[in-house]
Amino acid sequence: MKIDFLKTLSNEKDKVMVNNIIASFLIKGAALLISFFSLPAYIKYFDNQNVLGVWYTVLSVLTWILSFDFGIGNGLRNNLVAALVRNDKLEIRRYISSAYFIIGAVVVTITLVGSIFFKFINWNSIFNISETLISASTMLFVLKCVFYTIMLQLFFGLISSILYALQKSAINNLITLITSASQFVFILFFKSVDIETNIKMLSVVFLLCVNLPLIVTTIIIFSTSLKGAFPSYKYLNKRIANGILQLGGMFFLNQIMYMLITGTNSLLITKFNVPESVVDYQIYYRLFSLPGMLFMLALTPLWSAITRACEERDVAWINKYFKLLHKFVIILIFLQFIMIPFLQLVINVWLGDNSITVEINKSLIFALFGSVFIYQSVLSTFACGIGEIKLQLFFYSVGVVFKLFFIVIGMSLFNDWIIVVLSDIVILLPYCFFQFIALKRHFSIMKH
Repeated sequence: MKIDFLKTLSNEKDKVMVNNIIASFLIKGAALLISFFSLPAYIKYFDNQNVLGVWYTVLSVLTWILSFDFGIGNGLRNNLVAALVRNDKLEIRRYISSAYFIIGAVVVTITLVGSIFFKFINWNSIFNISETLISASTMLFVLKCVFYTIMLQLFFGLISSILYALQKSAINNLITLITSASQFVFILFFKSVDIETNIKMLSVVFLLCVNLPLIVTTIIIFSTSLKGAFPSYKYLNKRIANGILQLGGMFFLNQIMYMLITGTNSLLITKFNVPESVVDYQIYYRLFSLPGMLFMLALTPLWSAITRACEERDVAWINKYFKLLHKFVIILIFLQFIMIPFLQLVINVWLGDNSITVEINKSLIFALFGSVFIYQSVLSTFACGIGEIKLQLFFYSVGVVFKLFFIVIGMSLFNDWIIVVLSDIVILLPYCFFQFIALKRHFSIMKH
């Protein structure tokens, strides 16, 4: 299985994409390492695994809200690539202005509704945490703070979609690095007070670390690469807004369904087991998802490059990368299972000898999960790049319903949190099979 990189880098699209990939590996790779080493720091910071489990669960639940942009970011991303290829400056500004207006309306609406109803919800009950450990008022403060963080990120994060369309994905990874590094420095050096003060302080720091880099980046991009394209109400266009919403709507539904499948694991483990098990899940997940996340660095700039290749009808280029990435998938699947014998040693070095005892059945399931995640990511990148995502929507929608039944039945029989991870595998495997067939058929049609 020979992979000839020099032969692959045959034109300008290749060079732009590979430069983004190299920069992404250097920048996002550092961010992933910070994330990897931050878990011991978080454990020390909270000194209570139940509270740490709640913090992770709060973040995972409220991060779902980022999906409630109706796919505007992805709709803008695909449409903006086409306008940039045509160098249509008027269309570029219309797309950007329309997208910011729509996302602004969404953010204001969700923020108003959320602010009204937040105080009427018993958050301690939802997150299964005793009020003797974290008071109701503290939980409300933390949830509000994280909620406003996500709302601001939803608006200012639109610059990320613009950067992808501009083939500047490395800058997005730099933003992630700055955010991760800032939070890591805080939890590493902040003098611990008590559990409630610690979680309050972290939620405020989270708000600043996430949004300040996005605001600065927005100012820089609209002062340089997109000078003269700053969002303006007079460039709001109904036709373009509808186009963004139509394509974005499909992306939005897919995002929701996919998040309900893979983004609910911490919450489901908390509800069907105990919050402490979320920490065990996070340890396995971070180790087995690391190869896939590193691989995703290569896939991130590929999405918009595929969209551009479709606009230029460059089917040969798309096929070339489809075959190349399948070779990498085989290598990475092999690595997923090879790491199992060394897992206990890695965890002992990482978290200490008394962290967890590795279970072979959980390791095998996570290795399979990591493998399916990698392959699914490749297929989804090509499907999103060409804008053919109806098959995704079907399998993800069925998967959401199936997951709930699978977990309820599985937990009643085995009462083991690994059932939650196993459900993801059972859902995503059939999707991978049929998506591969659909993509091959689509590429064949594009040739004629």
